[in-house]
This record gives sequence, C-alpha cells and structure tokens, in this order.
Amino acid sequence: MEINVEKIGMIKENFNPKNTDVNLDIDWSVEYTNTDQKNINYNLILKSVENFNLNFKMEGFIRLDFSEEFNRQECSQIIFNHACNMLMNMISLTKQQSYGLLNGELDSTVNLQSTF
Repeated sequence: MEINVEKIGMIKENFNPKNTDVNLDIDWSVEYTNTDQKNINYNLILKSVENFNLNFKMEGFIRLDFSEEFNRQECSQIIFNHACNMLMNMISLTKQQSYGLLNGELDSTVNLQSTF
C-alpha cells in the first residue's frame, strides 16, 4: 500500500497560546472516494475549537497493491496519525518569535544551514 499526500492546509487564530500544554480536543473525519478499484482518494479534516481554534485539512490518495484489500479503519488511523504529526510541526513553524536587531554593520550575505 502507498499513501500519498497531495495538499495540506491550516487555518488558525492569529495568536498562539503561551501555555506549552495546550489540549487541542481534536475532532476528525476522513472521507474516501474511489477513483477505481486500486486508487482511493481521501480528505481528512482536523478541527479544534475548545482551547485553540484551528482547522487542518489534508488531501491525497491511497494506491493499493494488486492483492491488497482496502481496510478503512487501518488506513484512517495511519492517515490520522500522520496528519497529527504534520499539524504539530506546522504549529511549531508558525509560532510567534521575537528577534533582536544586531548593533553594528551586517554583511549583505546571509548563510542559513538546515537539514531536511
């Protein structure tokens, strides 16, 4: 089985809570549409409205091997777990950060190092 993510999106409030132990109280749903017998499209929606208002959506498709049968519960759990990991990463990426300006002369070249 191959599970692919084609689109992700997140809408959240303009502020980030200062508490590091936020309970998101996630409601979630996965809808499946069959494109043929071995390719299944999915749309996953995660919503949290209690403490931190956000909406997260992930779209993609599942490609089954020739001998595999679609197991809705197992696929939904895999997709949900992956979406939760992506959501936590996106929340971390969009957190508010403060930066102090350096006094003195700055070079025009900025060197950034990152590993993916």
